[in-house]
Amino acid sequence: MIFFFKQIRDIFAQSHTTSQQVRLSRRAFFQLLGYLGSCVVISLIAQSKYIE
Repeated sequence: MIFFFKQIRDIFAQSHTTSQQVRLSRRAFFQLLGYLGSCVVISLIAQSKYIE
């Protein structure tokens, strides 16, 4: 399974320049942070409705 992901990573690396890889990686990281942040906010809102 790890070999499969390594192949996918190699294909990605061959099709993008280093600066493109960095930009895409940062974008994916901040999208992940946004997703996790929205999950936390939704959880807090849901908990506050049950407390009252």
